[in-house]
Amino acid sequence: MLTNTDLSKIKSIVDESVETKLEQKLEQKLEQKLEQKLKPIHKKIDKMNKKLDLTISFFDTVTSNHTKRINRIEEHLDLPPISSFA
Repeated sequence: MLTNTDLSKIKSIVDESVETKLEQKLEQKLEQKLEQKLKPIHKKIDKMNKKLDLTISFFDTVTSNHTKRINRIEEHLDLPPISSFA
């Protein structure tokens, strides 16, 4: 037959197990909710990154074209090259 101490030990073990399982379930639900809320933000960030990449590539091309044109003008006018700012 089970004594009071045995029953209390069993109760504590069951309580710990149930608490652990509840915590795991709660964590899973919180993670799912967080992912749902962050999904549109991630989409917007990705869209902004694509636009930024496009802008950078455009201005990089423009700058390189200007550099070529400036070098050509300097050579044509026999000007010394301007030192770079970088």
